[in-house]
Amino acid sequence: MKLWIDRALLGLHVLGACVLIVLTAVICYDVAGRILWNRPFAGTSELAGVGLVLLTFMQAPYVIRQRKLLRVTFFLDLLPPAARSQLNALTYLLGGAFFIAMVIASWEPALAGWNTGEFFGNDAFRIPAWPLRFGTLVLWVIAAMVCIGFVADGVRGRLGAKEEEQSPEQEPDHVV
Repeated sequence: MKLWIDRALLGLHVLGACVLIVLTAVICYDVAGRILWNRPFAGTSELAGVGLVLLTFMQAPYVIRQRKLLRVTFFLDLLPPAARSQLNALTYLLGGAFFIAMVIASWEPALAGWNTGEFFGNDAFRIPAWPLRFGTLVLWVIAAMVCIGFVADGVRGRLGAKEEEQSPEQEPDHVV
């Protein structure tokens, strides 16, 4: 199960990178259109706004799973492994609670966007809002599940190794 989950999260991560490539191409096209033909692409700002949100939350679950988020560990390194594991569990619990709170807070706006036909942009370029709203809900649920999996490991004392001593390959198997 762990292999399947890791591959699915890696797939989301790669898909986020593909979104970044498309955004780069759109921005380059917009700049070239402004400079060469005095005709910029009308939807650049809308696509960039939507794309940045998507790629951020597409890549977040994989980065969390690999434990590669920016961390300052000087305090953690002073603690014994059991306390370090419990504190790590607490931080992952807070992370999972954050993502769940985002889902709860965004559920009604997502439904409203679906029911009203909400869109981003203007008459020149319009992007329907509901795919982004429901897509981020799904990505937040996935990120919360990854965090909750680490909470279980931390409570069991499996997150006590120092950062430099524990790579993702050495992590114990757990079901997310």
